[in-house]
Parts: sequence; structure tokens; C-alpha cells
Amino acid sequence: MGLLLDDLEKINQIDLRGMLSVISAVPESAEEAIVLAENVKLKVRHFRNLVIAGMGGSAVGGLLLRDWLQQATRVPIVISRDYSLPGFVGRDTLLFAVSYSGETEEALSAFEEGKARGAKMVAFTSGGELEKRARAEHVTVYKLPAGFQPRAALSHQFISLVVAARKVGIVEDSWWEVREAIDVLKVLREENRPETPQWSNPAKKLATELYGYVPFIYGSRIHEAVAYRWNTQLNENGKSPAGSSFIPEAFHNAIVASEADKELLKKVCAVVLLDPAEGERITAKTRRLMEIMKPCFGKVLEVEASGEGRLARMLSALYLGDFVSAYLGLLYGKDPSTVESIDRLKRG
Repeated sequence: MGLLLDDLEKINQIDLRGMLSVISAVPESAEEAIVLAENVKLKVRHFRNLVIAGMGGSAVGGLLLRDWLQQATRVPIVISRDYSLPGFVGRDTLLFAVSYSGETEEALSAFEEGKARGAKMVAFTSGGELEKRARAEHVTVYKLPAGFQPRAALSHQFISLVVAARKVGIVEDSWWEVREAIDVLKVLREENRPETPQWSNPAKKLATELYGYVPFIYGSRIHEAVAYRWNTQLNENGKSPAGSSFIPEAFHNAIVASEADKELLKKVCAVVLLDPAEGERITAKTRRLMEIMKPCFGKVLEVEASGEGRLARMLSALYLGDFVSAYLGLLYGKDPSTVESIDRLKRG
């Protein structure tokens, strides 16, 4: 397996659509997204809550924004992943409708419902029906670059959400964290890119550890969205079943999985996302959780976030997971970009 991940020619034969190249370009994509988003004129005031409507990869940016700003804003941020919006949505709501393709049924339904309820609206899309409807209603559109899988456009999507949130006054004193996060991602890219050999490449090592196991990701509350991203990236890029839970919630349910059948647990690899800035109570309980899991699970692995700011710590853990998922897909001999099951489901 190690030979495969260091064999660039073999990687290129499997990664036909270049997912690893897209992942490697994330820091520059984020910088480009800042420039593009800053050029969009947005003037919205007098709202009491922010609702971000999106599905799948298009929902992840909203989840990250919510978790990042949880302690930094007094504006409630709610993520809607459904055809219908929450009952409180109305004239005091700012609605961010997010659909990378512009054709997602749930996002289009949320857009129409938000319009009917008098919500203030902004659209984030690469085109399609959402852009068409938004422009017809004179709704501001943050245009995302086309040609990617929705999950691979996260840097553009998330940064556009951040810039929009900044322009409406939600992100104020936290902007320095965006710059720091991009710098941290550049360092991580050098450590985990395909050209870096496995002996010094954390993502390649982790992917090799996960090969043949069912990963389950645990993250503290700050990393709830990040753990979810690991989960979905392992599903889509890694072609692997996976699950996730966040701490301290996991102390009240997921921990009981350690009592499952011993043979079944041998196939599970727990990945625990650690944060150096986490509080003492959560840190102590997380260590205790790992002590309970280690004799039961097939493997228990640790991933420590890096960076000073909350956003850098979140995105550093997320970025490592993106690399890991792509390498795992390659180990299984699968193109990380393809999502044949999703395509079949959409075709009906």
C-alpha cells in the first residue's frame, strides 16, 4: 500500500479527475475566493437571525461558519437541510441559499419559501436555476467557479459565506483568523501533498492505517462540522462507510458502542480530533473516552489540530481529512472524484 501512495504515476492512473490536485490547490482557491467575494456588492441590515439552506457538500460551508462563530456572534445561525425552512423564518431573517450546481431541489424550495415569507436573501451558486431565479428577483448572487464536485468547491463556498457574513456585520473582529488559516493550510499542503513521501506524510500514514477498517470520527463541539466533513469525505472520496459524533454528546450515546460484539469492533477505527485549546473538562473526558475505546476497537488514532485561531484549528483538521479521504480511495483502487451512487439516485 505504501508503494502505491508514493507512486505518482500510479496515482495519476487512478485519480483521473484530479481530486488530489484540487485538494492541493485549496489555499490558493481560498485566496482567489476572497478577491471574488469582496467584489460583490452586498448591503443588508436589520435582521435578527441567519439561516443557511443547503444540502450535502453545499451545506458544509454553513456548518463551518456556524461552529466558527458560535462564541463570537450574538446572531443565531441555523443550518437548514430540507425542502422546508424553520417556522421562525420571516422578515427578520437573512437567508443564504446555497447550491453549487444551482439545481438542488431542496435549496430551490428554500429559496422560494424564503421569498414568500419576506426573508432577506443572498444566493451562492455556480449557476443553474438558483442563479436564474435570484437574478430575476434582484437577489445578490455570489458566483462560484464552475466545473468542480460540490464538495471540492468548499474553499470558494466557505470563503464566500465568510465575506458575505463580514459585509452584513456578523464577522467583525475575527477576520484575522481567515488569513492565519490560509497560511496554516499552505504548511499542511507541503506536508501532505502527493510528492511528499509516506514516511513524512501524515495523511498517507493515516489513510494506510484506515485501510480495511470502518472509520468513526470523534470531534469536540468546535470540530462537530469538521468530524462530519471527515465522515462525508471518507464516504465520497474514500469510498468507505464511516460515521461521526461530537464530544461531549458522544459521552451520552456513542460511547456505548464499545459494548458491541468484539469481532465487529475489530473492524472499527476511531479517529479522535484533538484541539489544543479545548477546556480541561472536555480534554479529560476525551482522554477517558479513548482509554475505554482502545481495548475494544480495532484501532484508535489521534489527530491534533494546529493554529492559533479557532478557524485555523478547524480548517487544519478538515484539510488533513480531505487528503486522507483521497488517499484512502486510491488505496481501494477508486477514483476519489466519482460518485456513481449519487448520480444513480438523482436519475431515479
